[in-house]
Amino acid sequence: MSNLIGGRSNQKLRTHIALVESAAQFVREGVSFTVSEVADRANVGRTTAYRYFPNLEMLIAHASLYATTEVEQQSIGIALKTAASASERLRAMVEASDKSVAEHNRLYRTMLRLSLSGDSVPENAFPRRSGGRKELLEDALDVVRESIDEALYEKLIASLSLFLGIEADIVLRDVCLLSEEARETKAWGANAILQAAIAEAAGG
Repeated sequence: MSNLIGGRSNQKLRTHIALVESAAQFVREGVSFTVSEVADRANVGRTTAYRYFPNLEMLIAHASLYATTEVEQQSIGIALKTAASASERLRAMVEASDKSVAEHNRLYRTMLRLSLSGDSVPENAFPRRSGGRKELLEDALDVVRESIDEALYEKLIASLSLFLGIEADIVLRDVCLLSEEARETKAWGANAILQAAIAEAAGG
């Protein structure tokens, strides 16, 4: 019986992923779509698709988050391969994130808008935007982890999260009206916090 239950759970997960991946393709293409069209592309029954995503906004939110996470992780992963020190790795990460947001701005803004507006869907229907950014930062700054105590390290990671993603882009470009200098401002601010944490850990 446990194998049967596990098999059903795995099938549900595969169906969910297939629908989200197919919807993400539509989102990347910048075209409008329906749940039915996503189901057809994913080779999933339309009735089944509507059981998973009865509201199109739910599906768009999941697809947008999936697509932006995929894009950002790929660009940052490539950038980190050529950086060695903590400062270099952090700068590479911030610059890669900023470039990703600039190149896929509509996609990021769609994800942000839908993640903040869930009035038309049940509570907790939208995907949680947690984990990915923190994991990327921890990977980038693993070289200094042993020299910083756990509490300060967690504070450092949380603070540096402010310089990544669409949120930082909106603050600097939409609110502060920066353009080309926005990327350097992000990198400068992030490095200032990193150096402050290193100095505090060393008792400076």
